[in-house]
Amino acid sequence: MEKNNCDSLIDTLLNIKGETKDALKCHQDLVDIGIQEQLHSVSQGRRTYLPPTCHTMSTEEKISFCECLQSLKVSQGYSSNIKSLVSVNDLKLVGLKSHDYHVLTQQLLACVS
Repeated sequence: MEKNNCDSLIDTLLNIKGETKDALKCHQDLVDIGIQEQLHSVSQGRRTYLPPTCHTMSTEEKISFCECLQSLKVSQGYSSNIKSLVSVNDLKLVGLKSHDYHVLTQQLLACVS
């Protein structure tokens, strides 16, 4: 469960296409409920615009986040070599194991909040 939550969080923060939980259906739910009017989807012709949410990271922030993880050094045996699992070019994390997600959630992302 921790792996799924962390995976969803990372995918949403990095706005990975097809993996993010911030999609059209979520914005339409806001319309149905009648809350967060600034986040309602806007149709323009055949396209639908989704306004950015407060947790949307800019490209520079995504690069900085990935570079930070890529420069991370941990003790041997503590977790996988996280820097080898970060793709700065694609701005995503690839091949993390359950324990790696645990370390990210409990140690690294917990420091940010």
